Parts: sequence; C-alpha cells; structure tokens
Amino acid sequence: MSKAFTRESDDSGAEEIPSFRPKLPPGTRNLITLEGADRLKERLKRLLEQKQALATKNDQPTAEAEQRKLESGIRNLQQILDSVVVAEMPADQQKIAFGATVTVRHGSGEEEAYRIVGVEESDPDHNCISWVSPLARALLSRRAGDKVRFRTPAGEEELIILGVHYSSP
Repeated sequence: MSKAFTRESDDSGAEEIPSFRPKLPPGTRNLITLEGADRLKERLKRLLEQKQALATKNDQPTAEAEQRKLESGIRNLQQILDSVVVAEMPADQQKIAFGATVTVRHGSGEEEAYRIVGVEESDPDHNCISWVSPLARALLSRRAGDKVRFRTPAGEEELIILGVHYSSP
C-alpha cells in the first residue's frame, strides 16, 4: 500500500484505547451529579500522577506503551469533564428528577432503589441508572404513590413509586 494512504497512527504502534461514550439525545446537555464530577476529577488526578511517576522510569519499551495508554485515558477524561454540566438540585424535591434516588416496588413485591444519574456515571450493577435509560424516563416527573408502567425484556411491568430522596451536596 502506498504511504499516502496510511495514517500516522498506523506507523506509531500506538495502542489507542477506544473511548466508549454513551450517546445523548440530540440537543441535550451532558448532565452529571456533583459526586460524579468529583469522581471523574479524582480519577483524572490519579492518572496525571501515574503519568508523572512513569516519566521517572527508565524501562523504555514498557514505559512508552504505558505512557500512551495513560495519555489516552487522560484525554478521554478531559473530554468528558469538558462536556459535563453539574445538575442543580430541583426546586420540587417531591418530584422525580435528575439526581433523585427512587424507591419502587415491583409487581413481584420486591423493593428496589435506583439513583438517576448522568450517562458518564451510570452503573446499573449498583442501581445508578442513566437519566436517558427507559426506566429513568418512565420515572422522571412522577411522585411517590404514582404507578408507572415500564417495559422490560420479560414484558410490561407496573412499578409503584414508594419514595423520592435527594442527597445533599
């Protein structure tokens, strides 16, 4: 292949870490909780410290590969931090909005609490769901006592909202 048809990165041997960035609906802001923004800033600080510590090492091949990996992670976090907007606490804290922790009862009787957070901080394994997720969209603007129909992979389910709570900054 002619050199004219290759990218510089093809020659560098650099392993670029792919950036998984969730898609936001067009025209929306990339909201995040204050805690989420603080966690991202702390992660960026740790990566910068690791990069600084790595600069003092002499093990060339390993250090170069690790340096590229760290720089990619740093760029990714800086892009995220440049794009996020810390959400304000809603005036009506009885209504479900961004940042709320919502306790629901499933049709099975099981109770579960979900926190509605930004796409950059969602963690379904810890019940932190993105505000653009189908469940969060079904819950937003509702109140304790409301019933919500929600479609799951297993079919439609009715949830009863038991409580809405906001944590103070």
